[in-house]
Amino acid sequence: MYEVGGFIVNFFDRVKVERESQGYDLLSVDEFEEGGMPRRLFRVTLRKP
Repeated sequence: MYEVGGFIVNFFDRVKVERESQGYDLLSVDEFEEGGMPRRLFRVTLRKP
């Protein structure tokens, strides 16, 4: 976990995202880059079943 601009952020690879989202409907995993140094991030949208 990291603090970025006052927010606590967790960084996971896609495999861990899929594993940790078990029990939820995984609606989307969108890849994007953010910040001055290119960082590959994932925006994850889940829904309780």
